[in-house]
Amino acid sequence: MQQQSQNRGFSPFQVLPIEQTLQAFNWFDAMRSSQPVYHDEQSHTWHIFRYEDIKQALTDTAHFSSENVPGFSEGTFLKGTIVAKDPPAHRKLRNLINQAFTPRAVNHLSGRVTQIAQELLDDVLPTGKMDVVRDIAFPFPAKVIAELLGVPANDWDIFRRWAGAEDGQDQQPHSPQQAMKMRQTMENQMYDYFSHLLEERRRAPREDLISSLSVAEIDGERLNENELVSFCILLLAAGQETTKNLIANALYCFTEYPELQERLRQDPALMPTTIEEVLRYLPPVWFTFRRTASDVELGGKTIPANSLVLVWNASGNRDPEQFPEPGRFDLKREPNRHLTFGHGIHFCIGAPLARLEARILLPMMLEQLKDIKRVPDVPIVVRAGIVYVIQSLPITFQPRP
Repeated sequence: MQQQSQNRGFSPFQVLPIEQTLQAFNWFDAMRSSQPVYHDEQSHTWHIFRYEDIKQALTDTAHFSSENVPGFSEGTFLKGTIVAKDPPAHRKLRNLINQAFTPRAVNHLSGRVTQIAQELLDDVLPTGKMDVVRDIAFPFPAKVIAELLGVPANDWDIFRRWAGAEDGQDQQPHSPQQAMKMRQTMENQMYDYFSHLLEERRRAPREDLISSLSVAEIDGERLNENELVSFCILLLAAGQETTKNLIANALYCFTEYPELQERLRQDPALMPTTIEEVLRYLPPVWFTFRRTASDVELGGKTIPANSLVLVWNASGNRDPEQFPEPGRFDLKREPNRHLTFGHGIHFCIGAPLARLEARILLPMMLEQLKDIKRVPDVPIVVRAGIVYVIQSLPITFQPRP
């Protein structure tokens, strides 16, 4: 019983104090050493903990499928999107999306991203206090994605409500049946909205992502309406959530290790490697799901076909075989081949956007907010699941007019 308890030492989909959540890293250490590929008989789920095994599961699409994964793609907004597709369907979608969602298109947003960041900072600078999640980390990526997609400014309130519902900001306790009904209603509203916006852009194209996606073409093929609209919903839900958590996690690290703030102010060139270390050390995405397409050997175990596999990216990020002193936050760590954005064909298509947003916003925060400190005696609570969500992070700083 003691061994079984250790094996099931951390269960995802919980709301816990951050100190308790971070104990999961101790569990990862133990499982990488003792049972790197583990079958939980109670949940009928296989868990993978070691870096190299995780890479194999994320790369070997012939054995580890992203399609029809129970609890992951079916019955969620991910169904039918690029995230829940295997080759060759995945290749077609990715190539078409890449025609429009290019690094150049993302970098073209730099000026507007800076402006959005400054507007949000201007609102809090005179007060000397804020909740990082509510005041910056949540609205910042949502506004950037709205700008990228070409959502009219007049529609920001409804767009904000959808983004908040996706990341838990606006949710109240409901029964599972009520929650499912509310999610379905919201997704139908989002689908209708983006379908209408797509129709408008086809009549009158603009310099935005929806216009570019609607004309992206390879060998005479284009994205159909369902694929286009599904990608817009995916970008709102997944892109907003990942960047929000990256920003909140970075500020948590900056307040947990105050010396980081001064080092980065003195040497801003360290910010890119610091962001990568935040992504490794306290990742916004902790795991992903796969389904075995056939029996597969991994880590000395045979995982049967059609098994649900939970791939612990966050554990791979702390594997000492890949990262020397993995429990130490090293803002100069290189190389830093973390698995937070995945690996292989499903490497996060929004990673360049998340990195751009962090590289613009975080230096601005450190430059303009002096003496950043967490509000004492306020518990930091985390919603742990596929994504690692700090619910609230109140801080103080020197007010400025």
